[in-house]
Amino acid sequence: MEKQNKNNNLNSEENFFNSLPKIEVNYSKSKNDVWNELSALTVSKKKKVKTIRLSWMKYAVAACFILLVGYTGFIYMFTTTIVCPKGEHLSVLLPDNSRVELNAHSNIAYKPYWWNYSRKVKFEGEAFFDITKGSKFEIESKNGKTYILGTSFNIYARGDDYKVTCYTGKVKVVSNSTSDKILLLPKDHAYLTKNGKLEVFKDNKAEEKILWRDHLFLFTNTPLNLVFEEIELQYDINIVEKGKFGQTHTGNFGKEKSVEKVLYNVCMPNGLKFHKGPGKNYIITKIIPK
Repeated sequence: MEKQNKNNNLNSEENFFNSLPKIEVNYSKSKNDVWNELSALTVSKKKKVKTIRLSWMKYAVAACFILLVGYTGFIYMFTTTIVCPKGEHLSVLLPDNSRVELNAHSNIAYKPYWWNYSRKVKFEGEAFFDITKGSKFEIESKNGKTYILGTSFNIYARGDDYKVTCYTGKVKVVSNSTSDKILLLPKDHAYLTKNGKLEVFKDNKAEEKILWRDHLFLFTNTPLNLVFEEIELQYDINIVEKGKFGQTHTGNFGKEKSVEKVLYNVCMPNGLKFHKGPGKNYIITKIIPK
């Protein structure tokens, strides 16, 4: 009886579903088409994430590059300038232990952080250089350049004058105006002519040119205006010449003497006299015979 009831129920359900209207759904895409579309979406999402990472790395690289350029620019541009005022002498030790002795009213500039890449200084005035052996060393002044590897020499670069005296090693001197070049050996003295050419001669009294390091100054048939210029530099004074003095002077002075004593020793043999003016001024005039 129970079995018969179950059969009746099944028949009733089957008759119910059979009585429902049949609906057909048409789907144009195959299983392969659907799979390919899903794969494409997955790849697209992966590419999008990868693009974001590349963009971040690009900005990071750019920032590092800017920092590197800025740092390089800083160490290249940073310059140390040392000025020796009138009335003084200074000794300067460069990064490679090269030593420069500056005479009064001289200055030197160099790039300490760039020194390992280029040993180069700019210089005006007068100085004695004792250069440590190493890579090429360049000294640039208004009228000329000096190149060395390891040597000692004196440079006088004031106004239009440019003179170099070699003491040890070899020195190459170049004229800025004519590119004239010359190689100096010990005791060679080179100077720049008015037309920009370099002349050289063997100076048997080369040591006299660096007696200024010991505060002693020698003159041999030197025009008076140059003698007065040296006195101005060493004593930090201003000499006013009342008239034109065409004489030359032979003599010497040491810094242990007072400026008044030095002026007296220079003026008297040349028929001149001086008196103290306002401030640092000293006025030079001719002695008028009575």
